[in-house]
Amino acid sequence: MNSLQDRLILVGEPLATLEEFFPGEGTFEENGTIYSSTVGRVLIDKDKRELRVIPAKTLITPKPGFRVIGSITGFSSHYANVEIFCMNGVKLSHEYTGIIGRESLGKAYLRFRGGGLRAYVSENDIVYGSIISTTNVILLDISYKEYGVVKAYCKFCGNALVMSGKGLLCPVCRTRERRKISIFYGEPIEKLVAKA
Repeated sequence: MNSLQDRLILVGEPLATLEEFFPGEGTFEENGTIYSSTVGRVLIDKDKRELRVIPAKTLITPKPGFRVIGSITGFSSHYANVEIFCMNGVKLSHEYTGIIGRESLGKAYLRFRGGGLRAYVSENDIVYGSIISTTNVILLDISYKEYGVVKAYCKFCGNALVMSGKGLLCPVCRTRERRKISIFYGEPIEKLVAKA
């Protein structure tokens, strides 16, 4: 275990089993194994039997092809603004701002009629995508089935939406909404960070 504490840990790296430790911050558990959800250093709390990964302070420069997770913060004329908080499996110490436009949706743009971008994403949605371009702005792609909205909130009451058929439903006020939904919709963000 000391060898883990002496080196830099990468995203998705297996660290221990549930029999040995409880997963803490910077980790996730899958099938009884604890994995790192961030790049950093292992910290072990022996009293609580908890394993954590403290993020390394790394500066990441956005590049086309990088996978990102971010939150929709608003809309301008033809774009949705995205505050990117995770890039290539690393939680960022400072956020980048990206945009989603028509070109971000590929052929999926034709599936919804009317409503423009608001038919695909809404404010406060958490989206998973990849960078298409960094020329002038960070342009994101959410056209593939794994990309799109991974967490959404009701426009009326603010509660988290759940999957219902091919759309989303508010379990409180029963409002139905539609989005460009990722196949990873509803997965914990910590687990999704490891995929980014």
